[in-house]
Amino acid sequence: MKLLIYTHEFPPFLGGLATTSHKLANGIGATDIDVVVLAPGYGPEDQSVDEKLPCKVIRAPMISKKWIKVIPFAEIAYGQRYLSNAIREEKPDAVLFITEEAEAAGGNLNRYDFSPIVRIAGSGITTCFYGNKFFKKVMRRPMKKLYDNASKIIAVSHNTKELVESVGVPSDKIEVVYNGVENYLLSSEPDQGQINSLRNSYGISSNDKVLLTVARVLPRKGQDMVIRSLPEVLKQFPNLKYLIVGDGRYRQKFSELAQELAVSENVIFTGGVAHEEVISFIDMCDIFVMPNRYWNNKIEGLPNALIEASARKKPLIAGNHGGSVEAVKDGETGFLVDPESPEDLASAINKILGDEKLAIGMGAAGKENVLKNHTEDGMIKNYIDVIRRSL
Repeated sequence: MKLLIYTHEFPPFLGGLATTSHKLANGIGATDIDVVVLAPGYGPEDQSVDEKLPCKVIRAPMISKKWIKVIPFAEIAYGQRYLSNAIREEKPDAVLFITEEAEAAGGNLNRYDFSPIVRIAGSGITTCFYGNKFFKKVMRRPMKKLYDNASKIIAVSHNTKELVESVGVPSDKIEVVYNGVENYLLSSEPDQGQINSLRNSYGISSNDKVLLTVARVLPRKGQDMVIRSLPEVLKQFPNLKYLIVGDGRYRQKFSELAQELAVSENVIFTGGVAHEEVISFIDMCDIFVMPNRYWNNKIEGLPNALIEASARKKPLIAGNHGGSVEAVKDGETGFLVDPESPEDLASAINKILGDEKLAIGMGAAGKENVLKNHTEDGMIKNYIDVIRRSL
């Protein structure tokens, strides 16, 4: 059996979709399924990623070019061209589509001599089917065509499944498969030397409390609301630092917000960090916080960052929205808060920081939840099961 994984995000690009695409390529490729990946080409670093995978990777450099992305439909058109070539040359039995751009390119195909399988996180539905941006709305037709022709659709959460059903996809065609974390996140002991090195690098003392968000710097991820909560939190915990790991176009704006609120000395922007380096940032923090909210017609399907932090026994604070409601067991592994309320957020932060027993208990319960529902091995097994049943 041959499977083609077609994605518009893949390492060395950083992000949840890229991480998931890589996990699937690595995990399924290590089985008896012959896997080929069609992914964007970013540059010389591609080779160091590809040579470590147990499968073939076809890079499509045109679909990652910045100038292509600003030309309406160019990314999809070039993607369709690469996809057609890959299907003709590789002759896959099934194609797994990841990202809305890949879905739109797949929906533009004239025929399906393979079994289409679509992995959906949720934002493609809200952006293209319920948003008002013209070029996103035009993607609805090819995406829906692909959904109608798909053998199976994999939703990353029950929240996402409901979204997919809302655009007319039959419930029995949709399977929920939760994201899973890498095994090393569950088994590795904290590297105290690396943690101390990070503290020294960012001027964080051993007495400082640390809040952490690992995500692109965007309003959807809620870093701005954490910053807005800090004046209240600092009243009780003046020795506190908030680390924002990741990059994005709102970094400057959020930095200016921290200055306006006179908390800039407590907020640290690290920029982008390689996925394998994130573990020590998580181990260094006291609370992992991501008050995600609906923004720019996008939601969080099931944030990898939340379950990764749970795997490291960290208490969570997330927005009571989207798939985060399934990643966080409110009051047990962390708190779900109103993502638009700095007061609600500050109260949750203060409660966890002020109760060590509560924090430890939430962290332990979080790891148990990951072991039960969010392991990488379990995710790969479930994907393989869906793929085999789609043929």
